[in-house]
Amino acid sequence: MSTIKFYKVNEPYGFFSNFAPYPIVIKHEIWKTVEHYFQASKFEDERIKLKIGEMNSPMDVAKEGRKRTNEIRTDWENVKDAIMHEALLCKFSQHPKLRKALVLTADSVLIEHTKNDFYWADGGDGTGKNRLGMLLMNVRDELQKYSKDPDLVLPPWIAFPHVEQHDLFWGMGFGEDYFTQWATFYLKTDKNQYRQLFPENKDWEGVYD
Repeated sequence: MSTIKFYKVNEPYGFFSNFAPYPIVIKHEIWKTVEHYFQASKFEDERIKLKIGEMNSPMDVAKEGRKRTNEIRTDWENVKDAIMHEALLCKFSQHPKLRKALVLTADSVLIEHTKNDFYWADGGDGTGKNRLGMLLMNVRDELQKYSKDPDLVLPPWIAFPHVEQHDLFWGMGFGEDYFTQWATFYLKTDKNQYRQLFPENKDWEGVYD
């Protein structure tokens, strides 16, 4: 079984990093990176969350999230893995090229490799928990359950479960780009098979017509 190590954004497999510049949509909010959403989720104070959301650099976001003067929510240690998983699932569902890259890693072991982190990474020497790598492999398994076709584009109601069909999001930037990619894929695939695999939900009734 092969191993894939990653850490810095500008290195091979850097797209696995939470700092990679891929926005995500969670509960009607757009976050510039996974790191933005994850760090903001540490806090109940809306002022801190807003400050983090407006920052451009994920490095600055990480520093803000670690400031001891910011009061972290009391249940953070219990929920942080679930929040990270939620963000990663959005990232690799909402960006078809990232889903493809993740699926193509097949059964490789994914490892965030750095001595700077013993929880999310491997600690540099393999003694760390590598929770980020493990969660990425979990997300890979979830996406492969739909299909192992690396070119598959998930329907918008699965990739963006909180965005309704007639939301203006689909006509602007990120949303418009995704919808175009999805429609292009659907029109060239086996439509009957795709419909059976992904039946419309109530909000999206008629979209196949």
